[in-house]
Amino acid sequence: MSIFAFGSFVLDPAERRLTRDGRRVAVPGKAWQILVLLVEAGGRLVSHETFRARLWPNVVVEDRTLTVHVSTLRKALGVGVDLIETVARAGYRLAVPVRILPEAASEPPMAEAKPLAVRTFSTRGLAETDTYLGVGIADAVTTVLAGLPGLIVWPVGAMEELAGAGDTVEVCRTLGIGHVLEGTVQYQGERLHVSAQLIDVASGRTQWQEHFEQRHTDGAVLQDAIAERVAGSLAQVSAVDRTGLRSYRPRSFEAYFLQLQARASLMLNARLPALKALGLFEQALAIDPDYATAHAGLASTYLLLASTMILRPLPVDEAMPLARQSAERARTLDEGLGEAWAVHGRVKMEYDWDWDGAEADLAHAVALNPSSVDTLDAYGQFLATMGRHNEALETMEQARRLDPRRLETLVTFAMVRWIAGASDRALDILNEASTFAPYTARALLGRIFILDQLGRHDEAVGERLAWLKRQASTQGLAKRLAELDRGGGWRAAMPEWIAMLERTDRWMGAAMQLMALGEPARAIDNLERCVAARTSYLGLVLQSPSFHALRSEPRFQQILHLLKLEGRISLAA
Repeated sequence: MSIFAFGSFVLDPAERRLTRDGRRVAVPGKAWQILVLLVEAGGRLVSHETFRARLWPNVVVEDRTLTVHVSTLRKALGVGVDLIETVARAGYRLAVPVRILPEAASEPPMAEAKPLAVRTFSTRGLAETDTYLGVGIADAVTTVLAGLPGLIVWPVGAMEELAGAGDTVEVCRTLGIGHVLEGTVQYQGERLHVSAQLIDVASGRTQWQEHFEQRHTDGAVLQDAIAERVAGSLAQVSAVDRTGLRSYRPRSFEAYFLQLQARASLMLNARLPALKALGLFEQALAIDPDYATAHAGLASTYLLLASTMILRPLPVDEAMPLARQSAERARTLDEGLGEAWAVHGRVKMEYDWDWDGAEADLAHAVALNPSSVDTLDAYGQFLATMGRHNEALETMEQARRLDPRRLETLVTFAMVRWIAGASDRALDILNEASTFAPYTARALLGRIFILDQLGRHDEAVGERLAWLKRQASTQGLAKRLAELDRGGGWRAAMPEWIAMLERTDRWMGAAMQLMALGEPARAIDNLERCVAARTSYLGLVLQSPSFHALRSEPRFQQILHLLKLEGRISLAA
């Protein structure tokens, strides 16, 4: 297959590699297929009909879906001049000449630019009510920087968990991090002070250390000043990309600080903090209804409140439409907010079961912010649901590199590994997650389900009892199951375990265990409950090996039909 050059880019379709001036450029999903079609056309027009036939054979999609994917490609290319020409009502073409290179002339890509890690800023000396500023300002700076082309930014808090009490610089070298930003937040009278320093990991030296100061009413100005100083210090960020690095200025400083406090709560990813975040975002928007970042945060909050992972504090039919509404409002105010696109895509994937629309929005969100672990998780989930295993694994590897200890990422990654046929590797990942968070149900339950599906029932029994014993409310059940197992083996203990899963609305887990027990009809009963409840991760889990034996069952096919997955995915064993 030919290698192509256009502008400052070299495209190698066979290797699925695009480089710009020697540096690799990530292009997600359908945007990659669009690029290949445009390049292979060599500057000739590629019609809308050609794109639809090649990208969505036998599927009807909205015109806007193609438009979003082209926008995603433009963002991924990230150059000052638009290389893609829109021909009104006809299609698209490349606006620069295309050359075919001899294979020998293709230079190896340059080493990838190393990422930046941002630590939670210290708040020592601040009142307890103000300590949210440490994570809030650091996260705000991270969000600004993450939108810059060519820069990958680790999420706030990820590096601290790995470094612990050890040598931070040495840990960062091991992880391939290029720079670390850290700082201290203080209040003095009416002024907000941040002392920040950028550490060059390779040398172990402080590249610069500066003091940033603004009136407390100008918090957004201070956050941008720090971001601009960091961006100007990194070789992978061009001067062109740094222009326009300016956040929205809220109408009131109170809205800014309410939004920061809400984000600090939302990042805890738990039930009560999420409800607190909901109220704080609403207060911020009551002050400034045009605050796009707060609308996007509110959308993320509604999405979390609809999740079965935190037992749905809000009914899904209430929370999901509100999440969509907030995301759409955020995009109207600022179409460059990756968070808003990601929430919109997840609503389409988890609530509407609009898979083409979900891919368009999630891929665009990845292009806008390739450093968002939440977005990468969601996109990896989508790809695995579609059976695009190699792309899913690549996406989840990227997410784990950005936050190696994040529980949600590890559990999703394990699921993707299991679906792709690597059960042992999936178990290793879940064991890793259990090491980081030993009392989490999701990682331990995942191991139980996989072990039972593999027929390793004695190991599953041991993990099941260990999990039950760790919770005061189920210690009695642990004793009962142990007695049943001793008397009649794992099959004798399984019915009471399944009954507990059903009592606690873990219908998907109960369905998996019923398949291990050899009761497919009851398993499908529970899957139908999951459809009615729009259970989180439903499409993804249906790809699991637990349900491969159901592929010819009419009721299971009806579930796929309801989820609009019929004909889209393969459940071959």
